[in-house]
Amino acid sequence: MNARPKFLPPRRDSAPEPSGFEFPGPTDRVTINGMTGSGKSTFAIWLFAESADFERRPWIFLDFKGEDIINRALHEKLFKPLKITADLPQNPGIYVVHHNARNGQGPVSEFLWSVYERGKTGLFLDEATMVPELRGEGNSGGPFQSILSQGRSKGIPTYVLAQRPVHVNNMVFTENNFYSAFELASKEDLKKVKSHIPSSSANFEKVWGDDVVLKDYWSRWYDRKRKSSMFIRPVPDANKIIATLKERVDTMRETEKI
Repeated sequence: MNARPKFLPPRRDSAPEPSGFEFPGPTDRVTINGMTGSGKSTFAIWLFAESADFERRPWIFLDFKGEDIINRALHEKLFKPLKITADLPQNPGIYVVHHNARNGQGPVSEFLWSVYERGKTGLFLDEATMVPELRGEGNSGGPFQSILSQGRSKGIPTYVLAQRPVHVNNMVFTENNFYSAFELASKEDLKKVKSHIPSSSANFEKVWGDDVVLKDYWSRWYDRKRKSSMFIRPVPDANKIIATLKERVDTMRETEKI
């Protein structure tokens, strides 16, 4: 019998949260995995809009794909464009770096080293497999792996998204507090994610079992602190996510934080 999702994490302004779900905190790391079109980017930006502390520190999106919601937020001046070669921002807010892979990975490496050295900066990376040092199993000691291994003490929370987790370095998973998996391209991809989740944790087989079938835009979720997994139904659409971001950014402007 195929297991079916049952739980929904509510917005912060709704009824009390169901047992087992908690939004990421200001120092947490999140990894979100799923095929193109599965809903992972919308989910990631929803989580970010609801819980990231961009009123207190700069957050930078490294966007390789030109994600629609990110471009819309830029157009509505909720996010600010940032050149990959520019000095890192000092002020709180949300900044977006676009990089064409044809221009090589040198600028990406230099940018990530700058984030590592400066600290106190949130990082949202979409897509992880576009950063060479995160591919495969080797530990290169490069800038993003340094961010993952030492970022807590340096004040660098991260969101890391990947289409094919099987091609992403293990450190992306070993250093995270929250794990999310939408529909994936292969059993190997799912195995890669769930291999970092204790099989003795609450709801493991119900959520991560091989016979589980997800509905469209549903996902699996694991909270390391609570040692518990759950299913998550589709989150609010792009219009509501943009509205949440706008409300928070407008509040920052009113209080002269940006």
